[in-house]
Amino acid sequence: MENKYSFIKSGDNIMPIPSGNKYSLIPGKVYELHNTQLDTPCLSEIENFTFPENYYLSEIDEKFMNKVINTFNKTNKLTTGALFSGLKGSGKTLMAKKTAEKSGLPVIVINGSVHASDIEAFFCQVSDDVCIIMDELDKNWYLPQLLGFFDGVKQTCKKLVLCTANEEKDIDRYLNDRCSRIRYKKKFDSISKDVAKTILSKYFDTDEAVDGAAEFCCSAMSVMSYDNVVIFGEEHKNNPDEDFDELLNDLNIARK
Repeated sequence: MENKYSFIKSGDNIMPIPSGNKYSLIPGKVYELHNTQLDTPCLSEIENFTFPENYYLSEIDEKFMNKVINTFNKTNKLTTGALFSGLKGSGKTLMAKKTAEKSGLPVIVINGSVHASDIEAFFCQVSDDVCIIMDELDKNWYLPQLLGFFDGVKQTCKKLVLCTANEEKDIDRYLNDRCSRIRYKKKFDSISKDVAKTILSKYFDTDEAVDGAAEFCCSAMSVMSYDNVVIFGEEHKNNPDEDFDELLNDLNIARK
């Protein structure tokens, strides 16, 4: 009788052989690393990133992204890290996604439910060069358990790791001033009037109107973030008969 093998042995662990087809990660494709019902991380294909029509990147932003990607391409180190931190709604995650897209690598977004202790173990099994996005690093993971992952203590794939965080104070002692873990850092504060004008040009018909709206946002909003300016523009488009003060009074945007 022919012997049919239905198990594999890894160390002391004996497991049924999984069924399915061989698969290679696709450059430019976006995946999510998430837990299965057995609490074991696995990948699923998800939709590629989309960006708002009025999404704006300055020359400084483009230069930063290119520097991060060029360093990853040239280095032999297993980990090249970049941290996008600061103001809520300021475009941190959008820029991390744009950097990932521009890298041309397979992109893996790590779901916040994946345990920090499982992340390094998973990527030790990956051979492809990948770009990894860890959104809200300060909220989703216990950082001491990720230090080996960033330091490259174990042999993992070569990885470009893009992290976002609101509060640097929650990660300061582990990642700040540690270029071997996070090589690049970009701080997001209030956007400039010129960026606001670029955003608002979609919602106002004349240059004069755009200038007036941008001036109002600068003078009235306590936090002039990307999200706040976009929402203000949308509100004007939906309620063109209301003046700027009326619009702002009804929005969840703090005044100066």
